[in-house]
Amino acid sequence: MPKVLIVDDEPSIRLTLSAFLAREGFETVAAADAAQAVALFDSHGDVDVAVVDVNLPGRSGISLLQELTGRGPYVPIIMITGEPNVSHLPEIVRSGAYDFIAKPVLKDAIIRAVAHAAEERRLGEEKRRLEREVKLHAEELERRVAERTAELAEAHNFLNLVLDSSTEYAIVVVDAEARITLFNRGAELLFGYDAAEALGRRPRELFIDVGRYGEEVLLSALREADTAGRFQTELRLRRKDGTELPASAVVTPMIGGRRLGHLCVIRDLTAEREAEEALRHMQARLARHEKIAALGRVAAQVAHEVRNPLTGMLLYASHLRNKLTGRVGEEELRLTDRLIETINHLANTVNQIMNFARPLSLEPREVDLNEVVSNVLQLLQPQLAAAGVETRLESEGGCLRARLDESSFRSALTNLVLNAQQAMPGGGRLSVKTGRGADWLRVEVADTGAGMTEEQLRNVFEAFYTTKSQGLGLGMPYARKVVEQHGGRIGVESRAGAGTTVRIYLPAAQEGE
Repeated sequence: MPKVLIVDDEPSIRLTLSAFLAREGFETVAAADAAQAVALFDSHGDVDVAVVDVNLPGRSGISLLQELTGRGPYVPIIMITGEPNVSHLPEIVRSGAYDFIAKPVLKDAIIRAVAHAAEERRLGEEKRRLEREVKLHAEELERRVAERTAELAEAHNFLNLVLDSSTEYAIVVVDAEARITLFNRGAELLFGYDAAEALGRRPRELFIDVGRYGEEVLLSALREADTAGRFQTELRLRRKDGTELPASAVVTPMIGGRRLGHLCVIRDLTAEREAEEALRHMQARLARHEKIAALGRVAAQVAHEVRNPLTGMLLYASHLRNKLTGRVGEEELRLTDRLIETINHLANTVNQIMNFARPLSLEPREVDLNEVVSNVLQLLQPQLAAAGVETRLESEGGCLRARLDESSFRSALTNLVLNAQQAMPGGGRLSVKTGRGADWLRVEVADTGAGMTEEQLRNVFEAFYTTKSQGLGLGMPYARKVVEQHGGRIGVESRAGAGTTVRIYLPAAQEGE
């Protein structure tokens, strides 16, 4: 339960805000001045959001904001005032305020602002937790590499301890003719051969992929080991069942008065490669979260600097339109209408940026995915038909149970369908399919439009990247954001002149959820 600190010298305001937030599930603590606020902040170390009045007795709210912002960890602070003063805004922004609300504070406005601030605090904590996990994981990998290096440096001791019992490493000894003379239990488990099957045969006959790597890989490793005394390489090996695996192989010559053969210690790198891939995905997600957080800060500034003037301009233009009605000709009235349309377009653009930058607040419930997809297509059917687009829906039989926030998912799917329509300006065919896997549900949206170039495909999920004359380029990034926050994934296949296919994979709802 997020905890909110409310600082205002008016008891009625403290009581009212506390009641508003408590009904929405927030825990609140209240202070009448800066001194009480600092004391509560120190005693309640788990404060998630602060709501501070600009005008406080004895010490200004801006001064309190500066002090709390200078402490760690970061706590979003929302400033409120009953005497809006534009000159205060730059100082408030510079001091690190999360938002600014004028009194009288509306219930919906304060709840929405606190909810967004609490979510940003949660995301920040999650980011820091992931960074700690990444650091620990990197340290663990370094430790393991150091341990393995030390073990390999003591090859003789390692061999004596591990030859008969090791299952983590595949240990293979080949003689001077490169025939296997020892095949330990780890090698049996790794490659799927019994020792009796392997003894007397050459490694390339069992687990070297001759078709791609050739016998020279083995011979080269043996020669390098003879020259350097020890040779380490990475390669792909083949199991008995035909599957392949990445592996690390260390080859050491065995000498006893003469060269007897070579000792090969082989380690499966599959888990490491998967861990590296997971780390790359985690880093990519962190980078996207940082970009979205930065966009949120920019959007908040845009809201302060642009939204209010646009609202005033719209009121003035509407008032001017009413004043001119009956006094001037239709041409002059059309000019005022275009002015109003342009202002509305700018306001809509600001709202799109704000909506994309805000963290999603999902309320998932169990739905039939087939029904959600069908409803979206029915809603858009008149628009598709008017554009000459033939629609085909192929639904998997039965109920496709999924836990979705229906509103956000419908918006994401609507964006995909409208993108497909815009890719077919002369008409075409839109195919939408649903399907089911073992644990996943699939939605596929395919069009017969112009397709995308390689550059467009690479940047399709980048915010504000668009090749259209109109639009902000937020449709596909928003769709990915929605899908990933549902625990799913989204992919795009396209080729210039050959249409585009977008596939969404969502986790299927489990029984009893």
